[in-house]
Amino acid sequence: MKKITKGDMRIMEQKTLYRDVKVYETLPECLLEVKDLYTEKKAITMFGRDREELSVTYGEFAKDVQGAAYMMAQRKMAGKHIGIVGENSYEWIVAFCAAGCIGSVGVPIDVEQPENEIVNLADFADASFVIAQKEFLPAFDGWKNGFAIPMESDFVQMIREGRAAVSAAGIRDFSFGKKVEKETPLAIVYTSGTTSVSKAVVLSHYNMMYDACCCQASVKLEDRMFNPLPLYHTYSLGCGILNILAHGQNICINGNLKTLFRDIKLYSPEIIMAVPLVLENLLKEIHRVQEKLGIREQTEQAVERFRKSVFLKKPVLVNGMKEIMGDSLKTICCGGAHLNEKIAEEYTAYGIDLLQGYGITECSPLISNSIRGQNRINSVGLLLPGIEMKIADGEILVKGPCVFKEYYKNPGITEESFTDGWFHTGDIGYLDRKGFLFICGRKKNLIVFNNGKKVVPEELEAYIHQIPLVKEVMVYGESTGNAPDEVRLSALICVDMSKTDETDNYKILENIQEEITRLNSRLPVYKRIQSVKLSESEFQKTSMQKIQRRKVSL
Repeated sequence: MKKITKGDMRIMEQKTLYRDVKVYETLPECLLEVKDLYTEKKAITMFGRDREELSVTYGEFAKDVQGAAYMMAQRKMAGKHIGIVGENSYEWIVAFCAAGCIGSVGVPIDVEQPENEIVNLADFADASFVIAQKEFLPAFDGWKNGFAIPMESDFVQMIREGRAAVSAAGIRDFSFGKKVEKETPLAIVYTSGTTSVSKAVVLSHYNMMYDACCCQASVKLEDRMFNPLPLYHTYSLGCGILNILAHGQNICINGNLKTLFRDIKLYSPEIIMAVPLVLENLLKEIHRVQEKLGIREQTEQAVERFRKSVFLKKPVLVNGMKEIMGDSLKTICCGGAHLNEKIAEEYTAYGIDLLQGYGITECSPLISNSIRGQNRINSVGLLLPGIEMKIADGEILVKGPCVFKEYYKNPGITEESFTDGWFHTGDIGYLDRKGFLFICGRKKNLIVFNNGKKVVPEELEAYIHQIPLVKEVMVYGESTGNAPDEVRLSALICVDMSKTDETDNYKILENIQEEITRLNSRLPVYKRIQSVKLSESEFQKTSMQKIQRRKVSL
């Protein structure tokens, strides 16, 4: 076990003082220690249909993982690739951890896909077993490449039988299968594929555990976190599960968005893990409560005064938040996509410490995060310990222990993604003089004009999103038809109909165009929007709520 201290810092001119954190090289090493350190402490919490709290201690969780690992080894699943197919659940977490403990490779699969695609993802990763929730089992009827295990029935029975066998034999550790080394693959995780075909990223035990342990090297989180994000993404799995388990804290998972508001209120978290869309939806509910309490106008004015204040920023304490999120919330951790500045400022005005971070699946995923007392609204913070970064032609390149080694079965793309050991993230950004990282957009989204000028569409989208009528927007380069490389800046906008009583689309478009004209007057000529269109429906998104640009009909 290695300790990371401030002496390990090798990052640009950054002056971060890191906390000493334990870094576990493998998942079973972590579980062995935390089960003794935090035996009686709550590890994982859920809520049933009857609103009853269902909590499992670290001691009980470790026994369940041991039991599952033992039975999986008995079924010759050790060292195999195991698909995990389902929404967030306790069994999902046990399945992933048990697979890792016997040298198997967990393959978390995005269930917001057609049935045939779910099977294709399992097949591409060479899964010979899947552990699947009952609603996804029909996809594997007649599956020729492996064997499907029902998560809520057969797998639960495996946990029980395994626990009894392990207890009777007096076994303490998890070594029932292939020996687990730090470079042993722990997971094959698919990227979200917002601009290209999803890729299968191979992450080792050390990749994921290093990143999970270092999540709190620069910021100590409170004890109770609420995580509503899907576990088949590394942000939720690494930062929201492995990070919390490694630090002996309590995580409440939410498996159904229909019960999101109910579960937050019941759990009354100190921390919420979120993506921007979750924060937007929570804020809408807070505004609804403010209207109900008759304090909406008063709160709006107070938030505006907070925004404009330079020195004395007085928190807006009468805000209606506790009616939605309980009265314990202190911190929000937000990542996955760009967060609208006004939304960030409003949560900050309510006295919440909003910590933004930046990560990518290939980096397990966290690369940087905000630090208490040094928070900047538009920045994604400072680099984690051990991570090196440089900017080449505007693109962010990184090195470090959390960076993956390969894309599964794709050596060509793997080779293209590295230059002299530096991984190309595909993101455009910059570091300021104090080492704070700012993300501008994706390199693949960059709009290049025939005169050499370049525009980052995400920058313009952030401006347009501030127009009250705009619910969603996508800026793109539209061909003028004059020459193959001649384009004009266009904006496709989905209207927030709750913000207007107007039903005539032409008048709505006219109102938006007036706002765009005002925006254009403040922008350089080459950044001005020349064409505006309205979308009849919301844009297709990934399960992390990023717009899938390649699927938007223009």
